Amino acid sequence: MTNLAPSEVVQAQAWTANDMTATSNWKFLWPSNWKSEVEALESWAKQQNNPIDNLTQESVATPEFDQLANQIKYEIKHGSGVAWIQGEESLSKPTLNLLFLKLSLAMGNTIDTYGRLYGILDTGKDYTSEAIPVSQTNAPTGVHTDSSQRTVQPKVLGLCCLTPAVEGGKSKIVSAAQVHENLRKTAPQKLEILYNNYIRDLVTPGSDKNIKSILENCFPIFEYSNEKLSIRYMRYWIEKGHQRVNQPLSKEVLKALDMLDKELNSVENTLSFYMNSGDMVFVDNTKVLHDRDGFIDTPDQKRVYTRVWID
Repeated sequence: MTNLAPSEVVQAQAWTANDMTATSNWKFLWPSNWKSEVEALESWAKQQNNPIDNLTQESVATPEFDQLANQIKYEIKHGSGVAWIQGEESLSKPTLNLLFLKLSLAMGNTIDTYGRLYGILDTGKDYTSEAIPVSQTNAPTGVHTDSSQRTVQPKVLGLCCLTPAVEGGKSKIVSAAQVHENLRKTAPQKLEILYNNYIRDLVTPGSDKNIKSILENCFPIFEYSNEKLSIRYMRYWIEKGHQRVNQPLSKEVLKALDMLDKELNSVENTLSFYMNSGDMVFVDNTKVLHDRDGFIDTPDQKRVYTRVWID
């Protein structure tokens, strides 16, 4: 029998959409004197051939934004696992990206598998017909955590809205702990199944995508260690991985995944919000899942976000 994470530990991490709506601890604003620090960043960037690649935490003094980063880190580690920074729309995209990276560096080291900053926009491709991230399409992503590769697990995911969608693209976040506890009550045997190891297909740049590597890319959905519950999940890459190695998932496992998806898409569990230009959100990628609605671009306005992974 699988040893499930203790209920008292998991409940302390759990929240519903109503819980988050009722509190403002996870919402932040830019510092009141942000302009002087942004101007310092811009002045430094003008002297660089590639400011995004060259920026370090010590490149420019930004004490007010560093303090904000510490508050964000605390909320992510000890609070809800979510921090939404409602920003300013007046900055250029290069400056906004630079500020986003500076905040991220104040929280930890970036994981540069996809580059320090990764553009999220519709490329017109289809992730079901070629091995590309869903983030490169305008399709709904499905509730998930980032990275399907066993050896690459960002602790924190950051997203910065450069340009919102004309229609759609609403952000969604879900507490893994809340979903876990709901399943404990309604389907404990299905929950146990989610602690087993499952193969994921490989789409991460630089990874060997042969059958041997895919077979080794195997790990649990839910895991409990060091008194913390964590989750790693994107159903599409699990099903695709098992298909690739000719190990189809059993009916019992599929039923367990269906139960998990039902909870992940429950209105009660899902906090939804629209991000505007200049907004940033950081989440604990090990205990908070995210998603977005499909969206529509126009010739005059294309939805563009920037993503960062933080170790």
